[in-house]
Amino acid sequence: MTDLFDLTGTTAIVTGSSRGIGFAIARTLLNQGASVVVNGFDARETEDAARALGEQIGDATRVAPLAGDVTDPAVTARLVDAAVQAFGRMDHLVCNAGIDIIKPAIDYTPGEWDRVLTVNLRGAFQPAQAAARHWLTTGQPGSITFTSSIAGSVGIPTLAPYAASKGGINQLVRTLAAEWAEHGIRVNAVAPGYVANIMNGVTAHDDPESDQRINTFTPLRRRGSTDEIAAPYAFLASPAASYITGSILAADGGYTAT
Repeated sequence: MTDLFDLTGTTAIVTGSSRGIGFAIARTLLNQGASVVVNGFDARETEDAARALGEQIGDATRVAPLAGDVTDPAVTARLVDAAVQAFGRMDHLVCNAGIDIIKPAIDYTPGEWDRVLTVNLRGAFQPAQAAARHWLTTGQPGSITFTSSIAGSVGIPTLAPYAASKGGINQLVRTLAAEWAEHGIRVNAVAPGYVANIMNGVTAHDDPESDQRINTFTPLRRRGSTDEIAAPYAFLASPAASYITGSILAADGGYTAT
């Protein structure tokens, strides 16, 4: 019987995978048999992450690092080239890189607004565009999975630009799914809820009172682990999800169900 969740022989690019959720996504895809291009903004951190992943799976040949800013179209083009050069093909893309600035809406500066939208929205679209160009040229099908958020569908105070970017991701998923389906390109998103891993530099939710509040509003009464968030990405890339496109899959402990 064919294993519908097996990714052996395929190659994935995961942006923002040098730490946190992205690192867990890369590890999960590797554990399912894929080869992975690891991407982060910082070169040293990206190389260290790739080395650690290779050690964890016991096979460094299935991991390749490529650092760079995903808001730069030259970098996103190089990511696709790196996957093909390192592994001979490119099958899956995870657009996960993102940032957040948490503060009252009235206090954001234009620069802060632009930075969050540029990284989270343009920095997600450009890798997807580069991947689609490759697949349209080669005639190969592919899968793209974006990282959305519960903030893209429910109102959470102090997240105005982040929420706007994730709402944009949700609509981008639907639009690209409709546009690229005829080419065999599936486009979906995972929308995480609160995660045990706190985004780098964010401290607003890292306190006991905040945890109590989060647990109260999450039906499973806890934050998710990075591995629990990463698992749906492997599913959406796998043959088991071959009839799924244009979907926003919540991995939020039931937060958006109530």
